Amino acid sequence: MEKAPRSSFMEKAESRGRLRSGAALLLILIAAVFNLPGSVAKFVMLEKAVMNAVSGEDIAEAGRREIEKSLAERHYWGGMVAAVNPSLTSFEVNEIGRAIIRYSGQYGLSPRLIVAIIMVESNGRVYAESPKGAQGLMQVMPFWKNELGIKGTLFDIDTNIRAGTHILAENIKERGFEDGIALYYRGNLPVSGASYLGKVQKAMQSIS
Repeated sequence: MEKAPRSSFMEKAESRGRLRSGAALLLILIAAVFNLPGSVAKFVMLEKAVMNAVSGEDIAEAGRREIEKSLAERHYWGGMVAAVNPSLTSFEVNEIGRAIIRYSGQYGLSPRLIVAIIMVESNGRVYAESPKGAQGLMQVMPFWKNELGIKGTLFDIDTNIRAGTHILAENIKERGFEDGIALYYRGNLPVSGASYLGKVQKAMQSIS
């Protein structure tokens, strides 16, 4: 009877087990000569070296899992925007997702809220421009470049989401959640942002 093929997971698990067993054996051998002159310091140094080798493998594995998690989150949030604009390239989807994760964390906002604003403001169009001159995914007015010390174009995905998220976060901090969202729409204009707020809330509810 043929043996079932061994999975890479099993091989990695056994490899780690052998490494730890070897480390333990080495420590036992070192302990056997523990009473030799000057051996205490040497034992401590060797113990740290062996344990670092073992933990280094675990750290590498944890790092790999974090990278995979980050890529999955980018794809998810970028995919939410791509759902309203299927013409986005895979590069744009990745960049949008990356910027949403980065600046939602930096400014303390929900990624879902940022996606909802993008959906309402531009339908996920990177190069959208309103009749009044608002630009990009989050429809940021050009004067904000000077206000925020931004260089480059607001049609750049990272720049646009960074600026839009900063403005939105400051509005919410000053006015509260709902009024802050409405203020993002109306700015200094003497108009109501109630309809806009409703659209954003509806968009948020549509995001799973």
